[in-house]
Amino acid sequence: MIEHHRRRLSASAALLLLCCCCWASTAAGAELADKLRDDTELSQSTAKTFRRIMPVRFYSLLEQNPVANSTLSLRSCTIFVPTNEAFQRHRGSTHVLYHIITVALSKDQLPKTVSSDMDGNPPLYITKNRNGDVYVNNARIIPSLTVELTNREGKRQVMHIIDEVLEPLTTLPTAKPDAITNPDAYQFLQQADLLNIGDNRVRTYRSQVALMKKETIYSAPGTHTFLLPVDEGFKLSTRSSLVDAKVIDGHVIPNTVIFTAASQHDEPKTSAAFEDLLKVTVSFFKQKDGKMYVKSNTIIGDAKHPQGVVLAEIVKANIPVRNGVVHLIHRPLMIIDTTVTQFLQL
Repeated sequence: MIEHHRRRLSASAALLLLCCCCWASTAAGAELADKLRDDTELSQSTAKTFRRIMPVRFYSLLEQNPVANSTLSLRSCTIFVPTNEAFQRHRGSTHVLYHIITVALSKDQLPKTVSSDMDGNPPLYITKNRNGDVYVNNARIIPSLTVELTNREGKRQVMHIIDEVLEPLTTLPTAKPDAITNPDAYQFLQQADLLNIGDNRVRTYRSQVALMKKETIYSAPGTHTFLLPVDEGFKLSTRSSLVDAKVIDGHVIPNTVIFTAASQHDEPKTSAAFEDLLKVTVSFFKQKDGKMYVKSNTIIGDAKHPQGVVLAEIVKANIPVRNGVVHLIHRPLMIIDTTVTQFLQL
């Protein structure tokens, strides 16, 4: 009985995705096949038309996941499906339920935030830029490849093709199961050592946030952008002592979620350090070598916070949290304590 049920669910998944192919226009189908075919990775058990269109890795994950199969069989949903090229660039695990929301939404219907079907329902952030492009976190929706259908239960379902695999924030394998589920930026800062963020550590900055009693700016509900300097940026022994409450404010862009691919480069954003006697903006930009940077500009300074620009490389970008997005940067902003030569050496 269980095996029969599993086959039925898997068949439902295949049917949904095969139907997507049939419902797409001929032009869109051709473009999709051109973009997504990868004959070296095709499953021999998948229908020829289907395997020319759907990335086999994502389909395999979908087929193996009982929650995803049940959703496809019984519920309305939207699925964000990465292209083959996106999978080829991706390193690490793929979390299929982070690519599914349980409401059917066209590109134009997507709100600023939607809840994924992953445990804890971590949010996905939608950005619509001036060019008309729509992003899910850091992944762009390819509009010509979106398809819609109705399943056997009469539920509307939508599939969007995206150019990047969606990456949720996860814990290290050594962490206790469910130790951290859908953290906000403050919980991220507090428990960063347990999170899958590579070799980056934020202990020095975390200590300054606690010392200045600025925890609430990181736990505030809403949708914000948080810039966290890693420990490598505090090699200069005096630098940490310069991180006061106003400098911490300058590392937060309130009420705006900025993912790097969706960002408007060199467009100053108002930081939380923007008041009558101190005005600091932050902008994102990309160098010719492809590296992403943030730039703080202290437009109006004071005795402790001089006017000027500080550049910091983003060492790990686009980490989604419950109240926005975190970017790890290689040094603190607003602190003008190096020459250009010293900056290039750090």
